Amino acid sequence: MKKIASITFGCKVNQYETSCIVDEFTQAGYQITEFDKPADVYIINTCTVTNRTDYKSRNAIRKALNQKQINPEVKVVVTGCYSQRKKKEIEELGEVDLIIDNNSKSKIFEKLNSGTYIFRDIKDQHNFDEISTTKMLDKTRAFIKIQDGCDYYCAYCAIPYARGHSRSRKKNNILNQIKKLVDNGYKEFVLGGINLGLYGAEFNYSLAKLLYEIEKINGVKLIRLSSIEPQLFTDELLEYFTKSKKMCHHFHIPLQVGCDELLNSMGRRYTIKQFQDRIMKIRAIFLDVAIGIDVIAGLPGETEELFKKTHQFLSNLDFTYLHVFSYSNRSGTRAEKMKGHVNGKIIKKRSNELISISIVKLAEYTDFIIKNNIELKGIIEKRSDGYWTALSDHYVRIYVKSEENIEKKYLHLRPVSKKYTGIKVEII
Repeated sequence: MKKIASITFGCKVNQYETSCIVDEFTQAGYQITEFDKPADVYIINTCTVTNRTDYKSRNAIRKALNQKQINPEVKVVVTGCYSQRKKKEIEELGEVDLIIDNNSKSKIFEKLNSGTYIFRDIKDQHNFDEISTTKMLDKTRAFIKIQDGCDYYCAYCAIPYARGHSRSRKKNNILNQIKKLVDNGYKEFVLGGINLGLYGAEFNYSLAKLLYEIEKINGVKLIRLSSIEPQLFTDELLEYFTKSKKMCHHFHIPLQVGCDELLNSMGRRYTIKQFQDRIMKIRAIFLDVAIGIDVIAGLPGETEELFKKTHQFLSNLDFTYLHVFSYSNRSGTRAEKMKGHVNGKIIKKRSNELISISIVKLAEYTDFIIKNNIELKGIIEKRSDGYWTALSDHYVRIYVKSEENIEKKYLHLRPVSKKYTGIKVEII
């Protein structure tokens, strides 16, 4: 039996695409193996968010090429954002069999041996590459890619150059895939995209309208949204939240920096007041909501005074946790040529200060859940150290004792006490 090995860097969108690619190979009889083991086909789905992910992507390609030196019949396929932006660099690494653009991942199985593939400029792509799967590499929740690309071109970000214009998946394709995955035992669905809130804009549709349709599907127990820009929490979307019985009480909202001066220079489309107001509107609907925030330390022009503004804003803001990123200079972006680039040691120090805020906020939120006896829901993932565990609908990891096998079961849970960085719970 032939074997396929894959590795994915970066976002959940990449992970979803890899699940789809691997699923097509397994349906054709391939067996999945680990990336560092011998295989017939190696798939590397790259990322270019930071210099570090570029490096990791190149390193994985080299490992696959080493296997090709041992066995010349091995096929090496590279795709993703790094390969979209730096195709020539990948070609220089060695004899890669197929470098495929970001809007043609659905064609990898077809094109691997055809010899007729043409790598395309992502800026010329205007249709969503329909890529689907019957199962996920993640066993308990299904991530569904519904949107690709971004038209915002924030000064620090290389992703629009790697993903192209915003493109949305057809509603019926999304609903049909979710129904198939429900039939295969999935109960929780995470909707994602490169700029999720733009879904449907090009054909007079919207994310909220899609969510109403998903809500109707029997077997869907939980719906979770990946990251959404603050200004794209529309009134229509907020209205849906007031009616939903399945929406997770958890949202992830990119702030990036907590001062208007840098928000403006980076091309962000809101002020800190507008950001705070949006969170308050969400909290008015879900009093117990978990709010995650992306923030970048060390953007060009971030003086000590401006960093203190970000620090103060976040310290006073009611949220749950931070994803802290250190600024990485990306070639071809507007920020690359800006003045005031920050020293790496200073960036690390500022990142650590923001992480400290996050630790305090998460502890406070965990205490709030326990003190107020907030009901949690979740799909049990696995058993570890005597506890069954799951990521709850409030994005807090839960741990529950049970002698029964409750893997993949959808449960309502009562908080008991803190456990590790999450909460020990009882089944209701």
